[in-house]
Amino acid sequence: MAVREKYNFCIITYETFPNPITQNLKTYLLENYNCNIFYIYHPMLDMKEGFKMSSGYHIFENNKLIKSEKAYRWQLYWPLLYIKDVLYTVFWCLKFKKKFNVYFACGNLNPIAGLILRSLGIVNRVVYQSLDYYPTRFKNKFFDWFYFQLDKFCVRFCDETWNITPMMVEAREKKMGMDRKIYNRQYTVPGGVWFYKTKRQSFLEVNRKKIVYRGMLLAHMGVDLAIRAMPIILAKIPDLKFEIIGTGKEENNLKNLAKSLGIFKNVIFHGFVAGRQRMEKVISDGALGIATFNPAMFDTNVKNSDPGKIKDYMLLGIPVITTNAISYSKEIIENKCGLVITYNAQELASAVIKLLKNKNLLKEYRQNAIRFIEKFDCVNILKPNMERILNESKEN
Repeated sequence: MAVREKYNFCIITYETFPNPITQNLKTYLLENYNCNIFYIYHPMLDMKEGFKMSSGYHIFENNKLIKSEKAYRWQLYWPLLYIKDVLYTVFWCLKFKKKFNVYFACGNLNPIAGLILRSLGIVNRVVYQSLDYYPTRFKNKFFDWFYFQLDKFCVRFCDETWNITPMMVEAREKKMGMDRKIYNRQYTVPGGVWFYKTKRQSFLEVNRKKIVYRGMLLAHMGVDLAIRAMPIILAKIPDLKFEIIGTGKEENNLKNLAKSLGIFKNVIFHGFVAGRQRMEKVISDGALGIATFNPAMFDTNVKNSDPGKIKDYMLLGIPVITTNAISYSKEIIENKCGLVITYNAQELASAVIKLLKNKNLLKEYRQNAIRFIEKFDCVNILKPNMERILNESKEN
């Protein structure tokens, strides 16, 4: 029996709540390679919860978790905390005393530590995992300028950049003059799902009087549009419920809006639901998923990212109603796995009524959603990209 080759991987990420991109990568590597993994996490400092947390790491040897540790929680000016993160990463990787085949870095500061370690011979290949590319990152002009210069540096000098959406290449070229012929090691690696591990409800178990939303309650997410559409929908489907999972700055405003429209009993606010299994339990019997991003507020940002809620809906067989703010809205239309609308309450209401009042049409869209999302299974997404980077690693 042939001995499987052994690999050492390092994954560095920012996560206050579990980051599905890096968590899925970790799971995929543990399930498909004979490996050791050093998984380092730092708190996200653009979330208030992040300031209450500290950095830490998990060590997997021979595919099993053997050690977890947290660092001291520093209370410093936030730019200094980012510098601290880079120093922690370099120090911990040196302390690990292994040479890494591939160093995966999520966020555009984490690759810096990887490039330092590569120059020291500790890392063979550095992969920059880029999850979004917003036109403006910080209100402070200096920090905003520095952020985009750092991104440009990482794309230039890392061995590969894994973009969450293909539109990020164009966005970089437009904003920073990054000629794709020079910055040519950018690959599209979208967010994956565990399609074959997920249990879906049968169509008979679907509640055709339930629509759902999962995500942050922020102005650009368009949850208010769905609430404004509810009175129109309720005129045709009187006992429909709109169930919302998530919290955010707009939560009280949305509750007040539902009360002012006299539909509060039909809009259920679950708040933040911890754990993926609990979240799936709440939404799994929903008939439709709402993702009505406001294009006027967030068009470029959404197209330069990969909204997880849409894939979460389809993974459970839930067709989506969205706006044309997302990068693959055309694919949703072509595959008939959802409806794409303009940002209009009447149009949203018509779309909901169209699918919920037609049982056969809803069943067809549900089957199409399941068929569409299969290609995003983590194995399908990660296998070809891992094979490429590991082959390159061996050539060096």
